[in-house]
Amino acid sequence: MVRAQILLTTKHYHFLKERSRETGESISSIVRKSLDLAMAPATDARERAISLLGKFEADVDDASIKHDYYLGGGKPK
Repeated sequence: MVRAQILLTTKHYHFLKERSRETGESISSIVRKSLDLAMAPATDARERAISLLGKFEADVDDASIKHDYYLGGGKPK
C-alpha cells in the first residue's frame, strides 16, 4: 500500500469518524472501500441493480405499472 495524506472537509471527517465508530473499521479502510466503489465499472452497478429484481415486495398491486408515480412521491388513489 501507498501512504497518502489527504485533506477532508469537517463534514467528511465527522462522517468517516462516526462510520468508523459504528462499524469498527478504520477510516482508511472505509476510504479505500469507497474508492473501490467509485472505480467500479458502470456495468457492475447495472449488474448489482439487476440482482435486486424480485427481492422486495411492494405494498401496492400496481407498482410495476405506476413505478414512476410512486418513485416520484405520489400516493395511491
